[in-house]
Amino acid sequence: MLLRILLFTLVFSGFTAATNAQDANLLRDGGFEGSYTSRGRADLNIPSDWSIWVADTPHTQDWMNLPVVGFPHNGPDPVPHSGAHSLNLNKGYATFTAAVYQQVSVPNGSNVSASAWAFLRTCKIDTGQTQCKSSPDSNAFTRIGIDPNGGTNPFDSDVVWSANALPHETWLQMNVSATSTGDTVTLFLYATQQWPMQLNNAYWDDASLSVGGSGGVAAAQPGAPTPQPTAAAAVPYVNAQGERADGSVVHVVAAGDTLDSIAFAYGVTRADLLALNNISDPRIIQIGQEIIVKAAPKPTEEATPEVTAAVSAASTSQASAASTPEATPTAQPPDAVRYAPPAPVVSVGTAVYPIDPATNTASICVILFEDGNNNRIQDVGENALPGGSVLLTSNGTPAGEHSTDSTPDPFCFDKLAAGSYVIQASTPSGYGLTTPDQLRVQAYPGAQINVAFGAAKGVQAVVPPPADSSGTVANTSSDPAARSSSPLPNNLGLLVFAAAGIVLVAGMGISVILRRR
Repeated sequence: MLLRILLFTLVFSGFTAATNAQDANLLRDGGFEGSYTSRGRADLNIPSDWSIWVADTPHTQDWMNLPVVGFPHNGPDPVPHSGAHSLNLNKGYATFTAAVYQQVSVPNGSNVSASAWAFLRTCKIDTGQTQCKSSPDSNAFTRIGIDPNGGTNPFDSDVVWSANALPHETWLQMNVSATSTGDTVTLFLYATQQWPMQLNNAYWDDASLSVGGSGGVAAAQPGAPTPQPTAAAAVPYVNAQGERADGSVVHVVAAGDTLDSIAFAYGVTRADLLALNNISDPRIIQIGQEIIVKAAPKPTEEATPEVTAAVSAASTSQASAASTPEATPTAQPPDAVRYAPPAPVVSVGTAVYPIDPATNTASICVILFEDGNNNRIQDVGENALPGGSVLLTSNGTPAGEHSTDSTPDPFCFDKLAAGSYVIQASTPSGYGLTTPDQLRVQAYPGAQINVAFGAAKGVQAVVPPPADSSGTVANTSSDPAARSSSPLPNNLGLLVFAAAGIVLVAGMGISVILRRR
């Protein structure tokens, strides 16, 4: 009896161990909870243990099979199936065809089973709403597949697929089983759509692959094969390497790298790499081989910096202290230009501007913007202010006038002769300038100078205080003829010296008298 119990215990233990071994998830980060890494673009991030395949054809319409966006999703809508994260793939107002995949080592010729959970949200947000419920109108679907050969092409005819699933607004599990032909199999999580929607999201979570199950092979496809999309260069993950000191970018080939995966990681094409590296067969690269991604720039290639003369808080405040007032031009300006009280004419500077040798004229471009935060700088969101006026003068003579509008681009006074100009701005009613109202600019042949004036509601121009008529103004002239004719100021020093002498003599006399006593 004891022997039977021992035998039963050993058999049951072995069965349990075999079952646990079959149920063990062979995938790395099957729950999509690990670190996410960028795949050639800042907006495409998937877990580092997974690779991605993306189709870029067919593309007969502008919205078809565009590059997919990928990020970790932590809820709340939808809440991940389990854990803190699920993987979100999306492309709004377009369609995408993509499969994340992972190659797994298994016993040769073994049966393997896989499962994964998916969630779809493809819909259009109605007016006045902030969210929408997924609609099957996009003809989106998800499926999972196993390549028993361990390949990386989801359209290989040997891939065994689950049934297509439509998990709109719900988490739905898909299952598939296959028999490996070697010691590696590949699990694909595949999503696609036929029609673009405003929201186009597919979520993946809790993928699993284990040894066991019913096994099987792909069903034979009757008739002529259906044309399938070609894959973009989005193959096994490659760590992009940084720029070298000479400005070149060179990738050192590591195990598992392919030319397509290197091209995808750096945002270039296979043709680019073939041309740069004189490679005749893209299938043959070696570990440790250096692949030039971007050649070092030639020493003679030096970009000319674009110099823009603009008014900033720092430059205006510093220049105002050092500049000298300039008289108002004697020529009368048009009625459309309102003069503020006199203000300093601030020099924009004498920077060396880019010169076009093909022309001997200059341009001065100006914009009046609404300076909402009164910092004198045109920040993002501070738009052009209509209703103001700008007057350009040269040596006191008007050289051009412009009434400002809401056009975001500066207005340019073109074909100006080289020389010194003064540009003066006035604001619409209710506004005041936050920058100086007059600027002096030096125009160079072939140069374009940009000037910005800021204005804000309620700002009042600074008016100098009137003179105090009741006060006495001292004459500080250095002309001797203009001084007073009275002899007292002129001989004041002698009088003081004489008084000091009298005091000294008197003091000595008193001292002698005291000693005689």
